[in-house]
Amino acid sequence: MIEVLAALMIKHYLADYVFNNTPSNKHIYGSAGSVNHLIIHMLFCTLALIFLVPIHLALLAIIFDGFIHYHEDWLKSRYLYKRKGLSERVRRAITGFDQLVHMLTYIMMAWIVT
Repeated sequence: MIEVLAALMIKHYLADYVFNNTPSNKHIYGSAGSVNHLIIHMLFCTLALIFLVPIHLALLAIIFDGFIHYHEDWLKSRYLYKRKGLSERVRRAITGFDQLVHMLTYIMMAWIVT
């Protein structure tokens, strides 16, 4: 389980921070930028899981991760976009909560596929 969890966390770092060239239009549902970000996450999720778990579990986890990640990012971005006057502290707290949801998703995924 620890290998899967580590792989998912590395995947998240790479997809969200190293290879994230998404314009800040993730608040628009279905925008090209948000779909591109989703594809990057699903590609890296595939690379993270394909050699660690059976293929049918990897595919289910990839779809689940894509669904959760996309909608969590969209909700966060939409909320922040509509509330431009929030303090930096509140914005950081919301972004931190977004990251927490992603990490909890990975813990759940690792638990289910192992």
